[in-house]
Amino acid sequence: MLRTPHHSERIQMTDPATGIRVTQITSYPTPSRALFYAWPSITPDNQRVVIYCQRSGRRTAPYDIFRCDTDGLELFQLTDWPGIALLSIDGKTVYVLSGEQILHAVDIETGKSEPLIDVNEHVKPPYSVSTFEFADMGREVLFGLRNSTVGGGTYFRVNLETGHTSHGEGDVVMIGCFQQSGRIEILKNYQRVEPIAQADGTRVFKNVRPEPMTIWSANRDGSDERFLARMDMFGHHTILGKTDKLQGTGQPPHRCIWIVESGKEPYKLAEGPYFWHSAASFDGEWIVADTSWPDEGLKLVHVPTGHWRTLCHPRAEQDHAGVHPHPGISQDGRKVIFASDRTGVPQLYIAHVTEEFRESIIAGELDRPRDKWM
Repeated sequence: MLRTPHHSERIQMTDPATGIRVTQITSYPTPSRALFYAWPSITPDNQRVVIYCQRSGRRTAPYDIFRCDTDGLELFQLTDWPGIALLSIDGKTVYVLSGEQILHAVDIETGKSEPLIDVNEHVKPPYSVSTFEFADMGREVLFGLRNSTVGGGTYFRVNLETGHTSHGEGDVVMIGCFQQSGRIEILKNYQRVEPIAQADGTRVFKNVRPEPMTIWSANRDGSDERFLARMDMFGHHTILGKTDKLQGTGQPPHRCIWIVESGKEPYKLAEGPYFWHSAASFDGEWIVADTSWPDEGLKLVHVPTGHWRTLCHPRAEQDHAGVHPHPGISQDGRKVIFASDRTGVPQLYIAHVTEEFRESIIAGELDRPRDKWM
């Protein structure tokens, strides 16, 4: 059975602990997954979301790209070929890097696809594409190129308005782009992987660099480097929306979300549960994070105050054989997409954040009101 061009698989529910309305937007018996949570996959009007859906139950089956209304209606297939997708800031175009390394612009309404560039022409051995990022508020796409054998990297960029391409300078391992300033996020002491013989005669690949990896920001030409953090400070991290700050979950023993800014001491925005994977709204005002050890649900954090509350409970398996929620958040923090295999198959869900709930967080309301008096 194939998905028809327009249909719905939605199941409506309410989280029994928090009262937040949650829409299951996929329920076909093959896995679905969200786009990477470092960049918004929900349109700016909060009406649609772009997702991946696996074509069949075969282990190696490809994931096609779909869009769906955030209320679970109008699930619509955009591609019948796999690729890595990024949604434009205006929500009108999905830029897809195909398995053949061709960059396509796909219209979110019709699925009409236009090939833009052959990325293979800009990738020279021993490098391969490792990062696919928007820059300059979505006007450019930057491709990060890396090679773990030599422990180095470079990048090139494509202007989406003119089609002009240009290459970065020097050995730069790019992992992200700061939208407003135009600077890039880079890694130093990037891992150099070599086969190491074990005592039992087997070989494993290990990072042979003794220095810890560190995160910096820099100009496009690699100049004006500014230290941000050690990589091992975070469990996972992303750029805080369109700002020049980082946000990320702390490694044990820290149970927090860190905020990092060049030239300033990092600080703990929120503490309590073990925050695991976190994503920031594009306006930088809200962060959503899943939790683990134990799973205490998704937490919605207000950045200006540091206040947080439990949004909902994904009930995902959460082990590496199962599914992590990997929550993503809309540009304004009013919609949250997450994964769960609570049904036995990885599916996608949208949590609808009410204004009343947001106001309760800002006011410092707790999950359990009686905690105020303890």
